[in-house]
Amino acid sequence: MKISVQRYRATNKLRNSLKRQLVSSRYLLPALIVLTLVLLPCINIWQRVYVLNLVQEVSNLEKEHSKLNDLLKKAQADVVDFSRLSRVEKLAIEQLGLARVNSENMFTLRIDKAYLQPEGIDEVVHSLKKIADNLPVLTESRAETGAIFDEK
Repeated sequence: MKISVQRYRATNKLRNSLKRQLVSSRYLLPALIVLTLVLLPCINIWQRVYVLNLVQEVSNLEKEHSKLNDLLKKAQADVVDFSRLSRVEKLAIEQLGLARVNSENMFTLRIDKAYLQPEGIDEVVHSLKKIADNLPVLTESRAETGAIFDEK
């Protein structure tokens, strides 16, 4: 036991002496100054490179944005061009074989469907039919398998 205690004390003294030597060393302060003088330019250079990469990425994205805006303007111009009346008439005549019709030959079909408001018992039956239309349907195959509440 004495030997292990002595060894522990010796290593503890060694550690303390290394710390003391390092802190009291005359080279510690100059080494920290040199380290700082080396690290600060490295950080500055890294920052500039990073910013330049970001600037390049932004310029590439701006170019892509302008290209997409140009494509959008071209597509809108094509839509306007394709929806011109003269072009539509030309396609209707040539490809579909349609012809212009005079207003005397035109007529409009109008279907007047009167909506009857159900009253009394008819209103209740009508409401129940609407509810029944939205109820889930149980088929025999699903009922046999016992999968009544399964959702698909």
